[in-house]
Amino acid sequence: MLKKIDEVLTKAELPFILFWEFMLIIRMISTYSIIPSKVDSLIFALISLVGGMLLLRNGLQWLQKKRKLSILLILFTIALIISSILNGSAGMIANFKLIIWQALFFFVVYEIGKKNDGRLFRLVEKLLVFVWFILIVISLGMFFVQFSYTAPLDKLYYGIRMGFVENRLYGVFVDPNYGATISVVAICFSFHLFQQAKNKLYKAFLIISILFEFLYVVLSGSRTAFIEVMAITLAGTFFYCYYMQRNHSLIKKLSYSFIAGIIVVAGIYLAMNLTQKVSVASATAVEKVIVIKKDESKVSLERKDVGENADVSNSRFKLWRSAFEIFESTPLVGTAPKNMVPYAQEHLPKTWIAEKEQTPHNFVFYLLATTGLIGTIPFVLFIVFSMIKALLHLFKIDIVEYKEYLYQSLIVLTILISACLITDVVLVNKLGSMLFFLYLGNLNSKNEQETSE
Repeated sequence: MLKKIDEVLTKAELPFILFWEFMLIIRMISTYSIIPSKVDSLIFALISLVGGMLLLRNGLQWLQKKRKLSILLILFTIALIISSILNGSAGMIANFKLIIWQALFFFVVYEIGKKNDGRLFRLVEKLLVFVWFILIVISLGMFFVQFSYTAPLDKLYYGIRMGFVENRLYGVFVDPNYGATISVVAICFSFHLFQQAKNKLYKAFLIISILFEFLYVVLSGSRTAFIEVMAITLAGTFFYCYYMQRNHSLIKKLSYSFIAGIIVVAGIYLAMNLTQKVSVASATAVEKVIVIKKDESKVSLERKDVGENADVSNSRFKLWRSAFEIFESTPLVGTAPKNMVPYAQEHLPKTWIAEKEQTPHNFVFYLLATTGLIGTIPFVLFIVFSMIKALLHLFKIDIVEYKEYLYQSLIVLTILISACLITDVVLVNKLGSMLFFLYLGNLNSKNEQETSE
């Protein structure tokens, strides 16, 4: 009986991941927020129900020593529970809902990633690329006809923003930073699928998707995505050349790889600048033909919130400092995730977080403020150990399927960079977090295999 249940749950893993991924994509569309909250709650309650069964199965296997779960992630989950209990009844239900989602990422998504199911990863990539292509096409269309729409909505901090707003392409997405980050991931997915594709028409589609996603990244005005593109370009070129030069001396390998990385990064930088100019000129020409706007405002990609702001971080430094002040006031257990803003408003009313009611836009500062040292230390150690292992294996060169390992490392790196500049990876139920733990699970599984061998 138990064996049959295990087989059914194992078969359910693939559709479970794909459906959850699809709903997290849909959640990124701004108009989805108009749908009654009860509908969204019902859908994600069903996801959590199936995920809960998979979590229970994994927990039982762990107790039976058939599965090895991460001790650091277990410690972090315990820290979350302790922090939520000690911070009182306010926000208790919301905190425990978040703990459930976090546990599903840690002990279901991460564990599924460790199984190295190539079919699952291919379907995850295809689903994102195809759905994202449709959303990007609509978003780009909004830019070239200069469509703009804003409306207040309690669910969203800035309300609904669609199209080209404040010289940034929001498109159909709630937040251009998240939209641009997933576009960078979609570019990586498209490259990966292109290498595996045999059909010429399919290859042509993937090339077009890469160009469109790159165009959205440029038009989004997301400096987070800009940093991600530059970082993974440098890292990807460096390690690919390092691998290709594996028969040369260490000095030659490092020198060639670094020079090649700088050259490619410079090329991407120039391509982004050129794309900006061509896009602005094209949008201006289209605007003159269809005459949608009555005023004669010039199309521009210069962000006023950055250009006219002396704070180069666009308030991120203030948020980080504010989060650290909250941490200093409760260093051991933090405030619990859903209690952070109310706690700041009650105990530290003059801090930036209390006034703006925003999250710290950095996963480390967010953890410090909400889980204190008992939560921050195990999770940061988990990330650091994972990154060190990945770097060591990349420099070893003799790892099996080196290029595949490098590709997955770049996916993880992209989302990790985003988590340093926007709220992502931990204490959220977002697409970036799902992809991060899915691919990190696969990387760490390979790390363990290489170490045991």
